[in-house]
Amino acid sequence: MKYCTTVIAVRDMEKSLQFYKDLFGQDVILDLGENKTLSCGLALQQGLEHIAGFDAGTMKFGSNTMELYFETEDFDGFIKLLDSYSQVERLHEPKTFSWLQRGIHIFDPDGHLIEVSESMYSVACKQFEAGKTIEETVKLVQHPIEMVQSWYEAYQKEKRELISVCGTDCSKCYCFGKMCNGCNSCEGKVFHAPEGKACPIYDCVKNDRCMQNCGECGELPCKIWFDTRDPKLSDEEFHENVEMRVQTLKKK
Repeated sequence: MKYCTTVIAVRDMEKSLQFYKDLFGQDVILDLGENKTLSCGLALQQGLEHIAGFDAGTMKFGSNTMELYFETEDFDGFIKLLDSYSQVERLHEPKTFSWLQRGIHIFDPDGHLIEVSESMYSVACKQFEAGKTIEETVKLVQHPIEMVQSWYEAYQKEKRELISVCGTDCSKCYCFGKMCNGCNSCEGKVFHAPEGKACPIYDCVKNDRCMQNCGECGELPCKIWFDTRDPKLSDEEFHENVEMRVQTLKKK
């Protein structure tokens, strides 16, 4: 036996499709006319009563006996998007549950209950970022230790990948997620480097010396570090920045 999908009854297919496209970024991956499967696996069915063979008058939309559950890494962004759709009915405003997850319940055009919450991985990462141990996080987020352990390992890997070859934490940069997704992600071709070329530090480490990071070099910090200094930093700020990067690389 194999579970295939969840099918929900809809009264106006186009209205429902627009709802799931606009708020949840869903596309139709299988179009069977009155049955359409969305990219998340959910299937919308118009005329379900005819297929099931029961009286249309017995259809009970908005029964609140089940919910569709979505998670997002950007809960604040979703709420901002939702605010632009005043016609969407809310069961309640955003709230924080006892396991520290923020969420909201809304209704689709046919009254199906939908929960949208920030991902539990994001919730756990906030605890790790605040210095909580795995055991402390387990108590706070109320999830099995095996799951929290896997989140912690993923968090540590993600953190390592966001540390550039020069020891900069790209996630702390004002450009991150806007003009740049991190030095490692773009292979050093950051916005402030000449077009199509890598940052001189990245180029030296990865292409010239075939190292993992500057921490493997005996010349740390070298002349290239000073040649690529951010002009917005004062002498004191620059030296503090260099020391912080050196310590980060030593830990790494």
